[in-house]
Amino acid sequence: MELYASFDFFLYALLAGLGVSLAGRAAAWARLPLRYPLACLGLLTAALVFQQRPLQPLIVFAVHALALWLCRRKLIATRVAVVATMLPLLLVKTHALGWLGMLGLSFMTFRAVDVLLFAHGNERIHPVDYITYLFFPLTLLAGPMYRWRTFQADLHKGYAQVNMGHWRAGYEALLLGLIQKFAIAHLVWVAGLARVAPDDYSLRGVLLNTVLYSVYLYFDFAGYSNMALGLGKMFGLNLPANFNNPVLSRNPQDFWRRWHISLSEWLRDVVFMPIYKALSKDAFFSQHRYAAQNIGIFATLFCMGIWNGLQWHYIVSGIMFGSYSVIHNWLLRAARERPALQRWLATRPARLLGRALTLASAMLALYVFSGRSPV
Repeated sequence: MELYASFDFFLYALLAGLGVSLAGRAAAWARLPLRYPLACLGLLTAALVFQQRPLQPLIVFAVHALALWLCRRKLIATRVAVVATMLPLLLVKTHALGWLGMLGLSFMTFRAVDVLLFAHGNERIHPVDYITYLFFPLTLLAGPMYRWRTFQADLHKGYAQVNMGHWRAGYEALLLGLIQKFAIAHLVWVAGLARVAPDDYSLRGVLLNTVLYSVYLYFDFAGYSNMALGLGKMFGLNLPANFNNPVLSRNPQDFWRRWHISLSEWLRDVVFMPIYKALSKDAFFSQHRYAAQNIGIFATLFCMGIWNGLQWHYIVSGIMFGSYSVIHNWLLRAARERPALQRWLATRPARLLGRALTLASAMLALYVFSGRSPV
C-alpha cells in the first residue's frame, strides 16, 4: 500500500496520463488498440508492487484464469467457478494459507468474480483484457470497484476519450484527491488522531476516536478514490465515483448510496439480489417480502464488514451496519401501515433527527471497524 500512498507515484502517473493524452492521436493513427498500452502499464505496476513476492499473484491469477476457462466452456457451473475463484481469498481470510496473502487480493478476486457473473455469454474475453482488468493498476489495492462491462465499454471507445478535455477533467479530480488525502487526511491524523490514545475508553476518548477516525477515513479513502478516478479519466477510462457527500445521508440505506458506492453496488448485485431472488421463490418468503429483503440487506452489509477480515472488529461493524439498515426497513414498513407515523417522519424535525442518527450510528460503526474500540 506504500506505493499508492506515495505522492511520487501519483506524480509519475499524472505525467504518464499526460503522455497518453498527447500521444493519443499518434497511437490511434498507428492503430494500436488502447488495451496494449494499458496492459503494459498494468504489468509494470504489478511488477513493482509484487517484486518481493511474485509467486502469490501468479498462483492467484492461475486459479482465476482456470476457473474462467472451465466455466466459459461449460465444464463447470458458474457457481462452482465463483467458489473456486473466491477460494484463495477465503483461505487467506481464515488464515488457512497465510503465505498466499498479497496486496490487492480482495479487489482482484472481486474483479475476477465480476467477469464470471457479468460477462455476456457469447462474449469473447481477450486474454490481454482479462490480465489488464485483474491487475488494473489504479484500482489494484483499494478500489473503486471498476466493473467488467464498463471496462469493456471504455476499451471499445478506444482513444476517443483520450484527449486534453478529459485530461483536464481528470486533473481536477486528481487535484481534489491530492488535497483530501495528503493535506486534510494527513492533518487530521497528525494534529488529531495520532494524539489520542487508541485504548482511551473514557467518554472523551471514545468521542474523539469516533469522530476523528471517521473524518480521517473519509478524506483518506475519498482522496485515493478521486485520484484513481482522475488518473483513469486521463487514460480514457470511466472509473466510478466512490463517495457522494455521506455527511448528507438521510438514513442508513442512503449512507451506502454515498459511501464506498462502487463496492456497495457490486455487493448489491452479487449478494443481495441472488439471496432475495432465491428466498422469493420459497413459499413462506413469497408471502413475506420484507423478511426476504431484510435477510438480503443484512447479509450484504455483513459481507461489507467481513471482507476486510474475520477479526471481531470487522465482524461486529458489519453486524452494526446490517442492523441499522434492517431497523430502517422495518420503520419504513411500519410507516406505510400507520399514516400518523408516516406524516411525522415527513416533518422537518424528524428528517433532521434521521440525518443526525444516521451520521452518529455510522461513525460509531466505523469506530468499531477501526480496531480502536474495546471490541
